[in-house]
Amino acid sequence: MKRVIGVALTWDGARQPVRSLPAKARAFLGEAVAPSPRRTAQLLAGDKISEIRICWVPRLRGGDEVLAEPFATSDGKRVPFMATRIRPLGDHLGVVYRRRN
Repeated sequence: MKRVIGVALTWDGARQPVRSLPAKARAFLGEAVAPSPRRTAQLLAGDKISEIRICWVPRLRGGDEVLAEPFATSDGKRVPFMATRIRPLGDHLGVVYRRRN
């Protein structure tokens, strides 16, 4: 079964706590909160994620907490995701990325 994950990221790719987001942004992510970076990397490497919902937060933060740790796919190629929906959320931006076949 493929999963849908959701995460809030700053412009530099650092994770932002979902609880700090405005209500519209939290609603966009819904219940699809991403697991730890290590677990997210395992799911991506194992082709277990069909959709990633990212709420882009308009700030730079830096730090070690990012979407996923480095990983290798079974075929050594990039994981093909494509932006399929963009939704303005006030100062934030919600983007749905779906797996391409």
